[in-house]
Amino acid sequence: MNYLSHVLALFSVLVASCALAEEPGLKSGHLILPAQGTEVDLQTGAVSRKGVTGQCLETVSQAGGSRLVVSRNPGDDVPNVTVNGTIQSWVSDAGGAARLGSVRLARDGSLALLRSWKTGDKQTELLQDGQIVRKWERSGSPKILRFTENEAIILESGDAQSWHLNLYPRNLQGRIEPRARTLVDFGSCRPGRMRIDNGILWAQMDCGEGTDGGIFRIDMEKGEIGAPLLISPTAEFATIPGSAATANGQTVAVVSGTPAALQLYYAATGLLLSQSGEVRACASDAEGLQSWNQSYRLRSLSTLFQKTGDEAFAALALKSMRLTLAAQDGKQGRAGISNPECGWSSTIYGQNADERLSLMINQAMIANALDSSCRKLGKLCPPALSRKITASNLCLARAYEEDFDTEAGIYTINARVDFRFAGKFAPWNWQIAFAALLSELPDADYKARARQIVQAFLKEWQSDKNGGLWRYWPSQYYLEKGLTGDQLGDQRFEDTGHAGITLLTLSDFTKGLAPETADLVKRRLDYILSFGKETPRDLDGDGPAGHRWFPAGGWSHYATEELQLAYEAPVPGRFSADSLYVYSRLFDPAARFQLTIDFHSCRQTCQFQGRQSFSSWQSFLKSNPFFLISTADTDVSTETKQEVRGNTSKIHNQ
Repeated sequence: MNYLSHVLALFSVLVASCALAEEPGLKSGHLILPAQGTEVDLQTGAVSRKGVTGQCLETVSQAGGSRLVVSRNPGDDVPNVTVNGTIQSWVSDAGGAARLGSVRLARDGSLALLRSWKTGDKQTELLQDGQIVRKWERSGSPKILRFTENEAIILESGDAQSWHLNLYPRNLQGRIEPRARTLVDFGSCRPGRMRIDNGILWAQMDCGEGTDGGIFRIDMEKGEIGAPLLISPTAEFATIPGSAATANGQTVAVVSGTPAALQLYYAATGLLLSQSGEVRACASDAEGLQSWNQSYRLRSLSTLFQKTGDEAFAALALKSMRLTLAAQDGKQGRAGISNPECGWSSTIYGQNADERLSLMINQAMIANALDSSCRKLGKLCPPALSRKITASNLCLARAYEEDFDTEAGIYTINARVDFRFAGKFAPWNWQIAFAALLSELPDADYKARARQIVQAFLKEWQSDKNGGLWRYWPSQYYLEKGLTGDQLGDQRFEDTGHAGITLLTLSDFTKGLAPETADLVKRRLDYILSFGKETPRDLDGDGPAGHRWFPAGGWSHYATEELQLAYEAPVPGRFSADSLYVYSRLFDPAARFQLTIDFHSCRQTCQFQGRQSFSSWQSFLKSNPFFLISTADTDVSTETKQEVRGNTSKIHNQ
């Protein structure tokens, strides 16, 4: 038996003893990520990493003698960032009006991060220690892969959406120079997850239709992309205990199995290994983290609990719900004339950086996720929490009452706020999401209004041989702008991303109102998927094509065989919250389950090292090598966990 097989066997024995107890009610326990050195107390929600503990502890990293800690308190607009215990106040100053990316620390204590704007020129900026050193146009999409005392290595795309890996040197004063040297031109290849190790770029890449995708090893001095070392569409870098000990190489996992097995694998690993412990739930909605990240993650967690009964998912969902409610404006002293105390205001959408906007769509996304998840948790959602959610949603319905146009039968956008569409009729995804909020309230008038809004939406649909079509804006918006009926027909159709938001709750209505809607949506979905992974922006196939338009979110409520097939593998943005929701929703716990994970050690070549197989979703959740769920009765001792880590560190050195 080789060492990886030995270690995986040992890990299986260890976690097999951690089955959840049978008593009713939510019990104490821990989510443990051995390779990351992370533990989450499922009862208190506390996250511990490398000797630091907090409810929303996002990052603890070391670079030489410098230590970076990134965390949040409930309702924080921006994260608290410290280096060696000293607060980096410039990070707080840099955030708020724009979205902040991950913070990178160099050995000399210098910090770098990316900041993206939703208003103005919508540019992305590279900041170093509070100073802007580089700007990209809207299409730049940069990502910092490495930041050291000598250089910043950044992945960025050009106007033609071709990707380049660029090196920006630091000068004698330690400043990042604005001009770069290209290390790798990826051509037609689309890089996914990447790692840099000793001058080698390890990349999981897809190089287009008819080519082999998988794991590539690229010498950054030469910049040449050769054949992949490991060919597989499911190959991805794996972080398991001891994998960091692979000398000048990487541990790669290749997964295969039945549809249910693959969908649970991608859902569970995506939720539990990234943002572990729901550390973004503390965030306000300043950057849209509650509405566009946490709402989908919460739906995913509650969906997996509903399907598996595993209380770890329920515990994380409950933590998320309580922290989301704690971030409401009323509790944070941010309520005002246009910001209801029961809402979550944003700072990145307004024309004025000092004004907070409580846009109706953001409120509906958060509120609907809270309500839906509480119902999915059943008895584990405490009655007091359920009542609080209902009261909050009723408060939101009343707060936007003045924005309802009784003549048109739909909502407008608050005319008093500093928003470029203030006073206009709200887009359809706003209308349908808010209709879903109204439909779950006990008030019969609100329920009737919700049905009225949906009927108005469906009346504006068109269809062709490829299914249903609609536009982003209601017809009243275009007519108010002075367009004639003929001109309205020239306006472009909805994009796939906003369509996914609309479809997230539309299915709750159309089963009774318009059952034929499902067929129209499914035909449209299959048409979009027929383009491959580079799907077009608009529902009718127009607009630019790209990974960002791949169907996610609410499209899963109208799942077809083609969508099922696509989500049996990594999709574009497989770790994004709306994609994780699709994996969770498509997973069928009653279907046949067979999952195989093959581990490879990749250096100059990739060598098979071991295999782990699971014949049920229960065995995967209890015995996988990535995460461990323990309960109070069968908690894992620190000594035992250290033994596992110690043995796994020898895997690749024998």
